[in-house]
Amino acid sequence: MPTSQAPDSEDQPVLPLLGDPARFAQGWPRTPYRRVGTAAPLRSVLSWSDLDDLVNRRTLQTPAFRMARNGSVLPIGTLTRAPHTTTQNVTGLADSAAILRELGEGATLILQGLNRSWSPIGALSRRLSSEIGHAVFVNAYLTPRATQGFGAHQDSQHAWLVQCQGSKTWQLWAPDDDPEHDPPDWTLQLDEGDVLWIPRGWWHSGSSGDRPSLHLTFAVWATTVQDVLKSLTSELAFEPALAEELPPRALHEAAAARSAVGETAVRLAELLARTDVPGLTQRLLTTHLQRFDPLPGPDLAGALGVDDPMLHAHPEAVLHTAVDGPQVRLRTADSEVVMTAEQAAACRTLLARTGGFRPDERDRHRLGDKLLGQLVDARLLCSGHHG
Repeated sequence: MPTSQAPDSEDQPVLPLLGDPARFAQGWPRTPYRRVGTAAPLRSVLSWSDLDDLVNRRTLQTPAFRMARNGSVLPIGTLTRAPHTTTQNVTGLADSAAILRELGEGATLILQGLNRSWSPIGALSRRLSSEIGHAVFVNAYLTPRATQGFGAHQDSQHAWLVQCQGSKTWQLWAPDDDPEHDPPDWTLQLDEGDVLWIPRGWWHSGSSGDRPSLHLTFAVWATTVQDVLKSLTSELAFEPALAEELPPRALHEAAAARSAVGETAVRLAELLARTDVPGLTQRLLTTHLQRFDPLPGPDLAGALGVDDPMLHAHPEAVLHTAVDGPQVRLRTADSEVVMTAEQAAACRTLLARTGGFRPDERDRHRLGDKLLGQLVDARLLCSGHHG
């Protein structure tokens, strides 16, 4: 049954609304699943009124939007204003009249990267990213009634689809199927508040019903084994042994070729065995953290010293913790805070607070003003609530 908790509650986890967290304890589900009504609280993060505000009263700019009809993406030039009609000849600004006209003619509007432009969705995205340990980006799809934006297609990321308004019927095919010739493995309808998990590589195609459909896609930008390999090969690229040539005529005859390749594979395995794993881990971690959106800055009034605002804790911004001897390092998307183990225990207590607060004398004694300032600079403590 749908939960009645507010979706923007700062201490409410997001993953249970999208699926059983136990499914994600050891890996990603490899087959689709649907949950009925569990995401009802998420519907309010993007309403018809919000969409109207985004399209008509804010200025969208490419690449934050695109449109599609019957499997084809519309030329972006037909949806944007000419530079001479914009202030200071800015390019890529949306022509809201053109967008609304295309919607009326059955085109689907896609709002891309809403986690960066719509704060309620940004807060949800950060919390979900923290819960699963991988970056999440969010797109919205507005499809007029009885139409289709895209035909059957595959995506390179896992994704949750949350139906916010109307309904949509989905057909899914396994990655090795041929949608042009094979019957779908799944046919299902998503109603308001329903969730569909689509693993990467699954073919899918959706069509709206007798009402316009609005759904959100929470896509997982996961760090992959291929990313590990890229970091590894980047390190090995400067290994002198890799610049050595194969012997003359090594590939001229089949038996000699197999021998040369086999010997080379053994040498590569020996190089891999000597890999600097801690160094490789740090390089991969840096790349991994760059995929996450940093927290917004503090409220302007606080930043400019106009008032003394209440602070809010953002534990979801801690994306990596490392114990390095007597020190504990907390990494966020764009900063690092170093403290002692005793301070780390006090920091965990402080970051667990909900609502607005001001650090008291006990906090200052256990953490010190310098570390408190670093937590504020890292925006783990922020005068802006930001969800």
